[in-house]
Amino acid sequence: MKQETIIASPPPYQTGPFKQFVDRLLARPVEDVNCGWEDILIPQGMTACAKAYDDDRMWDWAKKWADYQLDIPVSEAEKPNAHHKDSGFVLNDYCGDWGAPMVLAPLQARSPDPRYLAFLERTCDTIINKSIRLKDNVIAHGGFAKTTVWVDTLYYTATPLAMAYRLTKDETYAKEAVEQCLLHSQFLRDPTTGCFFHDANPESKQRTNWFWSRGNGWIIMALADTLRIIPSDTPGWDEVLDCYLSLCTGLLRLQHPCGMWRIVPEDESAHLETSGTAMILVGLMIGVSEKWLEPTVLAQVLRGYHELKTWIRPRDGALMGSQKPAGHGGWETHKLSVMSECTYASGILLRLLAEMKNASSRPCGQIVWIT
Repeated sequence: MKQETIIASPPPYQTGPFKQFVDRLLARPVEDVNCGWEDILIPQGMTACAKAYDDDRMWDWAKKWADYQLDIPVSEAEKPNAHHKDSGFVLNDYCGDWGAPMVLAPLQARSPDPRYLAFLERTCDTIINKSIRLKDNVIAHGGFAKTTVWVDTLYYTATPLAMAYRLTKDETYAKEAVEQCLLHSQFLRDPTTGCFFHDANPESKQRTNWFWSRGNGWIIMALADTLRIIPSDTPGWDEVLDCYLSLCTGLLRLQHPCGMWRIVPEDESAHLETSGTAMILVGLMIGVSEKWLEPTVLAQVLRGYHELKTWIRPRDGALMGSQKPAGHGGWETHKLSVMSECTYASGILLRLLAEMKNASSRPCGQIVWIT
């Protein structure tokens, strides 16, 4: 007889610190949130939360954001600084500009708009046909890093393609998402721990020497999104699952007792960090929901979830403790990082709230949720 694990459902975000956090983001003008890799995670998180909680306020905010961005002519010019983005979508060889399908796909599924579908397909065409391909067909980070592959390259490649596949059922998107998961694993994964290094040069075979919590967060979310959305009979899907499971094992071993992860997880002098923690928890929570992971993992997810709540600033709902500048996976002087509020951390926390709601709304292995 299977033993059931009874878990109290996480409280809804309509009360407490999470309410302050959500209200802060909903009050933010859409024109202040750009389309770059950092900011686009807020509208992505909005659509995820809107669907999970059936929240019209979030749907409306995300739609206003998308309509505002699409009213501005698309730029194909290469930006000298990938971290500085003006309003309007940008499409070139830099992966950080490929996130549009993560917002437009759920909006199109709810309220069809020919502009959403057209730009979603244009973005996917850029990923598949106009990206820089390195050894074995792996997609380069692009922009200022045209000869290397990075951890976040995968999130802004596989996740947009997977979400576009969910909407269009175009198998080209599905196959490319799976292939890039496997290729990034080939060049960035440490076979001993299952964790991923920040970046690598496929030709020289040189790579960074340290793990990085947010870097592994990009990977675990990309793998989880691909596995959940792409059909399991797609060639390579089982190998992606193996990579995901070994990564989960490695990351769970590096989790701090409080439930978070450090910037450099294996370095005890490194700061605890909220954006990487939220990303890893999203990836783990998807695994629990999809029954790829044992139900016991939920206790470790909940510990991190409740700890993140304490990093929300009481006076205004800002999620603090995110690393700035973004950094390069541990070989930067991480102690010089500023720990503050960042759009990428806020957007991913919205995703985490959505995943917790989704999990508590359906059976998860032997877990019984109670209210």
